[in-house]
Amino acid sequence: MPNKTAKCRVVTPLLCSMEFGSGTRSVRHGAKATPCAMPATRLFRILLLTPFFLFATVPQQPRDAEKDTTAILQANYLYNIAKLVEWKDTSKRSGNFVIGIIGSENLYQELIKQYGTRTIGKQPIEIRKLPRSADVESCHILFVGRSDLALLPDIYKRMTGKPTMVVTEYAGALEDGAVVNFVKVDNLLKYEMSMINAQKHGLVMGLTLKNLAHRVEE
Repeated sequence: MPNKTAKCRVVTPLLCSMEFGSGTRSVRHGAKATPCAMPATRLFRILLLTPFFLFATVPQQPRDAEKDTTAILQANYLYNIAKLVEWKDTSKRSGNFVIGIIGSENLYQELIKQYGTRTIGKQPIEIRKLPRSADVESCHILFVGRSDLALLPDIYKRMTGKPTMVVTEYAGALEDGAVVNFVKVDNLLKYEMSMINAQKHGLVMGLTLKNLAHRVEE
């Protein structure tokens, strides 16, 4: 996938429709109400500023999982990366192939939907939504989303020497200890990987995986 230019256009129009009355207001003088036309300049200022206040005060809703292109691509990458890695630890070669997700609800849902019934070799894939904690359970692949990066220093320490591939999505992740890191290049999602960190976790990264990576840290 990374070798073939994948163009994904995400169009998220924000439509705000507002209804205004006749543009008049009533000014009361004693018991009488006299219509007073709103000045055109003032009406223009209201029209100009209203969208700003709407977006400033209304919280952004989570992206629809079915329209979250990043989650869709990340799920596809994780599945294909898993197929091109060998775990030296024999205990990881039997039972379920576990992919743990911390944060990123959309990625979790996408993995369940697209890959929850598939296998890695002869191992059924099991997708787990893990609690936001550095005390993570054993899994083959552990993805930590952008919203939980504060957990990573402790996670890196806990995962030292363990057969778990840590995957995340921030600049400098390979230097910190991640094996695979998602990056945006020219608005396209790609991945970089660390052969050094992979070896520390007893992972043998396939040559194809290496060749398709945006960047490889040897």
